[in-house]
Amino acid sequence: MVESTQLWMDFVSSNQTYRELKDLKERGWNNQDGDRFFEERRRTASNPTQSKRESFYQMTCHVGSGLAEGTDIFKSKSTGLKVLDLGMAPGGFTTAAADNLLEPLIDGITLPPQIGGYEVLAKRYCQRIIYADITMYSTEMGYEGPIPDGHPDATRFDTSRPLLDNTYDIVICGGAVGRDHRREGYRQNCEGTRLTVSQMVFAMNHLTTGGSMVLLLHRVEAWDTVCILHAFNQFSDIQLYKHPKCHAIKSSFYLVAKNVDLEHPVAKQSVSYWRNLWGYLTFKEFEDVPLPDSDSSLQGSDDAHVQSMIDDFGPQFQKIAQPVWKCQAKALRKQPFTKRLQNECSAAIQRQIGGVH
Repeated sequence: MVESTQLWMDFVSSNQTYRELKDLKERGWNNQDGDRFFEERRRTASNPTQSKRESFYQMTCHVGSGLAEGTDIFKSKSTGLKVLDLGMAPGGFTTAAADNLLEPLIDGITLPPQIGGYEVLAKRYCQRIIYADITMYSTEMGYEGPIPDGHPDATRFDTSRPLLDNTYDIVICGGAVGRDHRREGYRQNCEGTRLTVSQMVFAMNHLTTGGSMVLLLHRVEAWDTVCILHAFNQFSDIQLYKHPKCHAIKSSFYLVAKNVDLEHPVAKQSVSYWRNLWGYLTFKEFEDVPLPDSDSSLQGSDDAHVQSMIDDFGPQFQKIAQPVWKCQAKALRKQPFTKRLQNECSAAIQRQIGGVH
């Protein structure tokens, strides 16, 4: 887990669309109206009515439908493709798969509602749904040692390997950290990363060679995210997708990886790194666990590696990231809290001009 490097951010900041987006974000951060806007969204999400739950499901259906249309992820003439939806609730992507594929066989794993997960509203499309915290499948993550003494989650780890003998043509990794999911202290600041690497490892363990993955990510320019994109770019064909309306003001987007080559050396190195990162984040506070080696092709952050990344992947990155930044910037410009500040700035400039004259 590596922070963004200055050299990389200097490169990203050369993009005008990114600079505009950064300015819009800062306006929101420095604005009480923006604070109130996001606080109200958090309050509504934490106390959803049945109507809100249904609306949320419909929104995820729109995202899934948009993803299908924008990337052709579910475009196939084959009958009975196998789909695994990780973090599936409320079920919008499962619904999109069912609507676009011919008689798909869909399985899902999702956080139980009793511990903060969402209600599944797409059960009718699934063969089976497993309710579990995917970040606690220790054996699936390649961890075979004993759980450290005193670990607060000692009784919650699951050494089973669900769906062990199953492989899938498409694996969707759409889980996000739930606000109502109560977690032990050691997980508070790293749960997003634990969830992402858990889903990636699970997906790669169960994907057919040549299959496709969908992965929810955040902040396309962040160094950790860039390293994931660069890795997938070496063993699959990648696209990025961000819905133009749903969650448009957020930094979230989807990586779509097609024709995944599981035998590619970088694919194997990536899975090994993600497993080790899961172990580090899960156990580092309770035993001496070394930070996983950052192979130069995966997570290196020294200037030489960053410059190599810029030279090798930079132009393609800017090309695929541009629509994501543009979409978020467009949505932020429409928000009242950025419009008001923009009007105030314009008025101040006009006053200055008037003073000069």
